[in-house]
Amino acid sequence: MRFLYCACAISSMLHNWSAINIPAATSYITSCKSYDGAFALIPGQEGHGGSTFCAVASLKLMGQLEHVLIRDRTWFWSLVRWCVARQIKGMQGRPNKNEDTCYSYWIGGVLSLLLQANASFENNSSNSNNNDGEQQSVSDHLLDLTSLKEYVLSCQTDMGGFSKTFGAAPDLLHSFYSLAWLSLSNSYNHNIHDDTDGDNDDRDNISLRQLDCALGIPLDRTAIFQKVFTAP
Repeated sequence: MRFLYCACAISSMLHNWSAINIPAATSYITSCKSYDGAFALIPGQEGHGGSTFCAVASLKLMGQLEHVLIRDRTWFWSLVRWCVARQIKGMQGRPNKNEDTCYSYWIGGVLSLLLQANASFENNSSNSNNNDGEQQSVSDHLLDLTSLKEYVLSCQTDMGGFSKTFGAAPDLLHSFYSLAWLSLSNSYNHNIHDDTDGDNDDRDNISLRQLDCALGIPLDRTAIFQKVFTAP
């Protein structure tokens, strides 16, 4: 699943999908569905936060997310439920595991992509005579965003990076995905912290560039790829 995501990300950035068999790739992704709605790295394995992000992001990049997941309301809600259940204070990658800052992005990113696709689907459905009357919609408040942000910030170290868990040494991977989640969280709620008590420190005033969630890079970088690789 990780290699498939890499191929989709490269194809998207190059604006060239000639090397990807989209129907075959989509079929492989669906074959990795776990019993609980999440995605495994290969068929028959346990669902995992990292592989679930890779699967959902790949479907998004290929233009298949709505067809595969959003229209299948049972699977859609199972996956949303699985993602929400991964929150302790921070996020865990699978049941009965410890919190880990990178999963704030892996799981939070999945929910972000699902939220966007579902909003588009419901807007289209509301204008269709074939609307089945489903009233439930995904909310930005499925996660305790305040607790999640506080957990991620608690893993920031005096050395200037973010660690996997509180008290551990920082590393580049967890620093990147912690910042990626903090950027993504701004699109959920611009007022995650209530500073009416005046006690928030400078770490609560975070200004980060907007993220392209499926690619994991800033939107202004995505625009550069589009400008460079799109044929005139």
